[in-house]
Amino acid sequence: MTALMGSSGAGKTTLLDALSQRKTIGRLDGTMLMNGAPQPRSFRRITGYCEQLDVHNPHATVREALRFSAYLRQPAHVSDAEKNEYVERVIFLLGLTDIADCLVGEPESGEGISLEERKRLTIGLELVSKPKILFLDEPTSGLDAQASFKIVHFLRRLAAEGQTILCTIHQPSAMLFEQFDRLLLLVRGGHTVYFGDLGADAQSLIGYFERNGAPKCPPTANPAEYILDVVGSRAAAIDWPQAWMQSPERATALSEISRINQIKASAGADHANKGDDLVYARNYTYQTRLVTQRMFLSYWRNIEYNLTRLALQVMCALIVGFTFYKLNDSATDLQNKVFAIFECSVLSILVINQVQPEFLRQRQYYGRETSTNQYGWRAFAFAIIFTEWPFSLISNTVFFLAFYWTVGLNTISDRIGYFYFAYIILGLFSLTLGQAIAAFSPNDIVAALLNPIFTSMIILFCGVTIPYLNMPKFWRSWMYWLSPYHYYVEGVITNDLHGSQVRCRSNEFFTFNPPSNQTCATYAGSWISRAAGYINNPEATSACEYCSYKVGDEFYTALSWNFDHRWRNMGILIGFVAFNVVFTVFMIKIFKVNKR
Repeated sequence: MTALMGSSGAGKTTLLDALSQRKTIGRLDGTMLMNGAPQPRSFRRITGYCEQLDVHNPHATVREALRFSAYLRQPAHVSDAEKNEYVERVIFLLGLTDIADCLVGEPESGEGISLEERKRLTIGLELVSKPKILFLDEPTSGLDAQASFKIVHFLRRLAAEGQTILCTIHQPSAMLFEQFDRLLLLVRGGHTVYFGDLGADAQSLIGYFERNGAPKCPPTANPAEYILDVVGSRAAAIDWPQAWMQSPERATALSEISRINQIKASAGADHANKGDDLVYARNYTYQTRLVTQRMFLSYWRNIEYNLTRLALQVMCALIVGFTFYKLNDSATDLQNKVFAIFECSVLSILVINQVQPEFLRQRQYYGRETSTNQYGWRAFAFAIIFTEWPFSLISNTVFFLAFYWTVGLNTISDRIGYFYFAYIILGLFSLTLGQAIAAFSPNDIVAALLNPIFTSMIILFCGVTIPYLNMPKFWRSWMYWLSPYHYYVEGVITNDLHGSQVRCRSNEFFTFNPPSNQTCATYAGSWISRAAGYINNPEATSACEYCSYKVGDEFYTALSWNFDHRWRNMGILIGFVAFNVVFTVFMIKIFKVNKR
């Protein structure tokens, strides 16, 4: 059990990341050997790394989280029963038996397990993989003295059972410091000051510094604080890194490393021949199935997220529905139906704002888990995309049921079916667009800033707020055709208005008087035969009443829309959904979620 210590900026975490292959930025030089052989490709999976921050899925129980790690990191030839048995052993060793079936929860909300229990769970997630080496970055960070001692004492028990441990620790108490066997001490710049045994009561360590000119350590002093003060004192004239380079302790350490490499070289070769050089312990099919099951269960338990999504759809459906309540076949109601349907597309933007925070949270869990090679980006991409779809289908169906008949849209069965499927696809488009934007955003703030750029453009040029013929030629030539909402709105509006009869109200007629001795039909008949609309009183000789529309088709024809395009439009909308999915998967593959 080795302690990695040093002042701030000494490079403790950087060294730990480099040794554990978690470093993703910068360049590494030198040679790293494991058992006298180069580190295998499976190194990140067969070693454990406990980060300083305890990142856990809050909707999984302690036992479920441990089993998930064991299933994906232990070799495929080990049965699930054996893995479960080992998980139960780890739960017992960690002292988590009483809370094994408790949800992990969020520390900010105060629900779930405590901070100290979360730290033990972090260690347990690595232990269930049976790691060759266990790396820990500041395992006592954020814990009080009693909780810190429990964690370090537990690590001491693991070391006593043969577990190799390398642990960064910052200014430990004397009680914690004496639990370690060896020390690697660094100073600013990453220079080594000491690497070797501590000895009983840290006497080997203290003796080394006193022999090299450090002041005598008081009997009651904390050895950890003493050595940090010694190497951090600017008043001292001793160059401690240079003293280490010339020390017999360094020569002894290098000799020991050479001896180990020579002894273990054959073992390293045997290790490589056993086929344990796989990046992942399980194939992609198994990864995808297990990750999708875990994510679906997490979404199911996320009551707040599901209820908020459902409540949004219900409230929007009722507000818009009763705003345009029971529209009939008047000319004004044609316009109202267009705006009611247009509001559906606008309100779907709210789905984007709901989806992105959850996507980014799941990506955070993925960042921790993929660093240990539990599963790859393919499994995460499939799970995060398609787990959302059943919940979207249910919430959009509720919106449809609360909205469609409240507004009073077309009651022909095939028209109802088309609207339903079109709105389902629109919901999937909004969902996948939100995920696509979040996939290349570093956090939810940046994603929220990017959303209006995309949504405002596709809404503004969909053909409702500005009809196609009234658009500037620049936007009409390309942006109108790139707006997904154009295809949704055209398809749904023409689907609803096609073939529907229009009956103007009394205040909607345009009134004119024909010449004397002529009826309204005689005077305007030839014009009406070529134009839209109808004359309400064709036999009258005065106060002719003209309605602008006779059928709904005449209304949307002026917008350059066509009923025959509705299935084409649905296919194009499905194409936009597919593009969002492909783009999201591509971003998940290339976006570095865990830069170190």
